[in-house]
Amino acid sequence: MLAFLRLIRFQNLVIIAVSQALVRYCLIMPAYQTAYNNLDVFPAHLSKVDFILLVLSTLFIAAAGNIINDVFDVRSDEINKPGKNNIGKLISADTGKILFYVFSSIGIVIGLYLAFKIEKPVMGFINAFAAGSLWMYSSYYKKRLLIGNVIIALLAGLALLTVGLFEPEFYPNITYLLIYSGFAFAVTLIREIIKDIEDLDGDERTQCKTLPVVFGIKKSKAIVLFLIIVTAAIIGYVLFSYFYQNRVISFWNLIAMFEIPFLALAYLVITASEKKDFHFASTFTKIIMVLGVFSLFPFYYFFLR
Repeated sequence: MLAFLRLIRFQNLVIIAVSQALVRYCLIMPAYQTAYNNLDVFPAHLSKVDFILLVLSTLFIAAAGNIINDVFDVRSDEINKPGKNNIGKLISADTGKILFYVFSSIGIVIGLYLAFKIEKPVMGFINAFAAGSLWMYSSYYKKRLLIGNVIIALLAGLALLTVGLFEPEFYPNITYLLIYSGFAFAVTLIREIIKDIEDLDGDERTQCKTLPVVFGIKKSKAIVLFLIIVTAAIIGYVLFSYFYQNRVISFWNLIAMFEIPFLALAYLVITASEKKDFHFASTFTKIIMVLGVFSLFPFYYFFLR
């Protein structure tokens, strides 16, 4: 059982579920409550059961992606992560592919059901797009220059954005959700490149064309630092635009809370020289992303309660 939970990256699935719950209850529902206070009419929205189904559909797609990624990564993982890939041990590669199809189908069917229920059939293609992208990423694009990194980053942002896309009444306020989705995209892209540097040895031997394989570690680190600077600058601009004149919490305190972790990450990348250093930087980047998304809760507490 524990081996299966590791196969589907259970801890990552929990983070996705909590993140989507935060989007609903710390951003979307407060916006609806504000509309109710002003208009005396609570906007139409997904029921709790339908929201749970939406989260489950995302989790099934994500779990399917984790499984198929291990199926196609057996060779490189023997070098990069010896003993951690359970394909061929816990389950066969063929069984892994079957699980991908089953989990993806469940996620897609649930998405289609919800899309027709809210009378937005086009939304039913979101999960199909995600499942197809995960297959193509694992089987081909992961080994290509940068495009695999972008795909995973897009799907990370989409996991948050999906909650808002299935709430048509929230569309006028979706800019706020786009900010968080953009944050998830940018930080995930940074982390994916750092992970590629960490996995350089295995990727070279399996003839992958990732950024560090093609350009080397030094140039890849420079690209990561550039992305960190751009992301930190955009966050600073957003904080200035929305919070510079607020009286609830100091703008400079916000700057410190959001920017210092990126300064620390830049330092970790600059000083990294061994595989373990890049692994630590990758883990730290994941922590930044989780804390950034989880800032939805204090955002709600201080500004929307």
